[in-house]
Amino acid sequence: MLDKLFSKAMTLLINDEEITFNTLTEFEFALGGRTNVPASKLADLIMLSPEELKREAKSIKAVERRFVDILSRSIEHPGEIGKLVRELDIQVFSNDYDWRAIFKALNRQDEDYDELRRVAVVKYMQYLRSRQDVIKQTYKVKTREAARHGEARGKSGDAPVAEESREFLRETNIFDSVALDAPVDLSGHDFTRLPKGEAVIVHPPPQADFEFKLSKHLFRFCNREPFSIVDHLGQEHELQASKNIVGRDSVCNIVVGGGLRDVSRMHLIIEPLDDGSIRFTDLSSHGTFLPTPLMPAGDG
Repeated sequence: MLDKLFSKAMTLLINDEEITFNTLTEFEFALGGRTNVPASKLADLIMLSPEELKREAKSIKAVERRFVDILSRSIEHPGEIGKLVRELDIQVFSNDYDWRAIFKALNRQDEDYDELRRVAVVKYMQYLRSRQDVIKQTYKVKTREAARHGEARGKSGDAPVAEESREFLRETNIFDSVALDAPVDLSGHDFTRLPKGEAVIVHPPPQADFEFKLSKHLFRFCNREPFSIVDHLGQEHELQASKNIVGRDSVCNIVVGGGLRDVSRMHLIIEPLDDGSIRFTDLSSHGTFLPTPLMPAGDG
C-alpha cells in the first residue's frame, strides 16, 4: 500500500530545510521514528502529580477523538483531508520531533499531498497512543506508591489516611477502566490488532465465514452475498455494497448496542470489494482484531 511511486517528488520545507520524498514508503519511514515518547517528555511526565496526569490523559483523548473524526470523514470524502487538517489549531500538535513543523509544512501544500497528510495523521495518532501508554503506567506507579504510603501511615493508627488511601485506589480503578484503554482479552493469541486509521485488505477463502473482535467482543463475518456480520448478541446485520461504518453512534450503518462501552462511537469501516476481498479500517480506541492467518504479510 505504501510503496506507491509518486508521479513527481514531494518536497516539504520543514524548519527551513527542504526534504524530498519519492514514495509513501519513504515518508512513512521518516515518521516512523517519531511515534515514541522522547526522553525529555518522559522526564516531564514523571514530575506530574496523579491529578495532572489525569488531566493530560483526558486532553490527549480529546485530541485523539478529533483525529479519528478527521480520518473517518476523509475516508467518506477523500478530497477533504487537507481542509480538515487545516481547520485544526496548529497548537494542538506537539513540538516533539518537529510534529508541529511537519503539519505546518503539509498545510502549505495542495491536494497532491493528501496521501502524505493521511499517513502523517495516522503516525501522529500512534505518537499520541505512546504518550497515553506512558501516562497510564506512570499514573499506576504513582498511585501504588501513594497507596503503600497511606497504608504504612494507617498502620500507625492514622485511620483517616488509610481511608484516603482506599479511596485513592478506588479512584485508580475508575481511571484505568474509563479514562484510558481497558485491557483486551486475547486468550489464545489467535487474533492480530489492525493498525489504527490504516486500510487493511484481507482475502478470505470464498464462502468462508470468520470471526473478528471489536475490542474484546466476538463478531462473525458472513462471507457470502449478501454479506453480513453477526454481533455478540447473535443479531445479523446486512452490509451495504459500499463502505459500512460500525459503532455505537446512531449515524453508523451498523449500530452496536448492548452496553458495549469499549466499542467506539465509530469503531470500524468495512468495505466488501469486487474481487471478493474486504477492506477494514479501524478507527477505534480499543482496537479491531482479525484472525492472524487472514492478515497480509506486508502493508495492506
